[in-house]
Amino acid sequence: MIHTPVLIVGGGPVGLTLALALSRQGVRSMVVNDRKETTTHPKLDVVNCRSMEVFRQLGLAHKIRAAGNPVGANQYSAAAASASGPFYTVMTDRHLVYQPAARGAELIRECSDGSLPREPMQRIAQMNLEPVLLDEARADPNIELRFGSHLYGFEQDDGGVTALIHDVDSGDASQIRSLYLIGCDGPNSRVRNFLNIDYDATRDLLGELFIIHFRSTEIHRLYPNDEPYWHTWIMRPGFSGLLVSPDASRTDYVLHRPFAPRKGETLESIVDAAIGQKLSYEIVQSGPWRPQFLVARSFGRKRVFIAGDATHQYMPTGGLGMNTGVTEAHNLAWKLAAMVNGWGGPLLMQSYEAERLPIARRNRDHVKKCAAAVVESQFDAPDIQLGASALAQASRAAIATQFESKVSRLYEALGVEIGYRYRNASTIVPDSSSEPPSDDVRYEPTTWPGSRLPNAFDREGTALLDRVPYRSFVLFGSDAHVGEIEPLSQAAALANVPLTWLSVDEPHLRTLLETRFVLVRPDQHVCWRGDAIPADCAALIDRVRGA
Repeated sequence: MIHTPVLIVGGGPVGLTLALALSRQGVRSMVVNDRKETTTHPKLDVVNCRSMEVFRQLGLAHKIRAAGNPVGANQYSAAAASASGPFYTVMTDRHLVYQPAARGAELIRECSDGSLPREPMQRIAQMNLEPVLLDEARADPNIELRFGSHLYGFEQDDGGVTALIHDVDSGDASQIRSLYLIGCDGPNSRVRNFLNIDYDATRDLLGELFIIHFRSTEIHRLYPNDEPYWHTWIMRPGFSGLLVSPDASRTDYVLHRPFAPRKGETLESIVDAAIGQKLSYEIVQSGPWRPQFLVARSFGRKRVFIAGDATHQYMPTGGLGMNTGVTEAHNLAWKLAAMVNGWGGPLLMQSYEAERLPIARRNRDHVKKCAAAVVESQFDAPDIQLGASALAQASRAAIATQFESKVSRLYEALGVEIGYRYRNASTIVPDSSSEPPSDDVRYEPTTWPGSRLPNAFDREGTALLDRVPYRSFVLFGSDAHVGEIEPLSQAAALANVPLTWLSVDEPHLRTLLETRFVLVRPDQHVCWRGDAIPADCAALIDRVRGA
């Protein structure tokens, strides 16, 4: 029998992020994964701003940027007849998301009202992201990796979980005993299926789409400065699709089409039509895929939980698949660490589903709206004329207007990325204030309990979010003295809850915090706020630790 505090099934981005997040809190884990190597398919093409904040807290943001698109490269989205043009519109500087990452970081530094994230997003393909996380995990003494191992089954009892894993080559079996088991094993999750948890929604709602991954050393020359746009939405009579440049190599491209090759079409003819001229390229792989809008009915039972694609399957419109999984791992890891380290209460693990399931559903709704916007922009567009006449130019201008008004929600949705809130959770202490407006596109900074702490910089250039270590709660206080916060510190110490007090005295930060005191969890979400330390500090500490 092999013992580990946490057994993680699935070694993709979410499983590896969970293992690394646990290690940052001193908790050991084992990761088992069917595959022996990381993926060779581009898959995702962006780590969004909230996920980059998470990776920053874990000390990984700079490594991910080094493996992704150069920080000075464009992040533009365009609508065009083909990659060779004509281009109807190119969305560039209208929002933070289109800015090169280096320029985005400058804009964030200049922001003092909390309306921007701590980190800009990063364009990177999953085939380039996974090796970064895997290398980090391999070098971590708290993480045992068993790639090439298959989960055969598990049983749980009041004290833990006993799992049986098989080596995929030899068939040798091992029993693993853990306090908790987490399934990060993808859409066909064995962990979810063993728990008999079904998805909530209609499968295959849109039917079958088609994808072609190809490589070319010539296509980048079609774009200004030899930099392919992030996304080129192709719309013209007889052809529609999306050409994605997912990584920094300027050689990999992914073409999405709304249907498989029709009679008389070849893969090459489809790629040629998307490019708009005959260039050299190599087709790496292709095939149909089925976009989904699914969320699991439950996120786990007793000592077994699920995260990532095991909890949700989204069409990539809006880029919320893996990014939702990263924030699930971020929410889950500190709670697991609290239980392993002995200060988490009996309600803490229940709060994972209570907090994250509504967010998964909210994100699904946003993805549906994004998908509808794409369909409308491509298939309900004004007639496109490609000539040089005034009528043709007017038609292309109309296309540009409709594209920007509809498709922009895929990219500019800071509200859904950093504005999500944990409502009515057992570990969040509500106050008497009304909930501020919430929108999936526009983000309004707030410390309303359950919200992510808004970010701004102090006079020394240190960000509020950077002052929240992943191993501790943080009490931000304005005009406070040690004696005033001592009862809360003592209550935390008696419960073995790690708590740090940080004084805030800059006027713009006081305004941003909204109340004199703001208590922030390790995952950077506000769990209590008020203008005075409560009379019953033990009750407050017990609430936020799930006791």
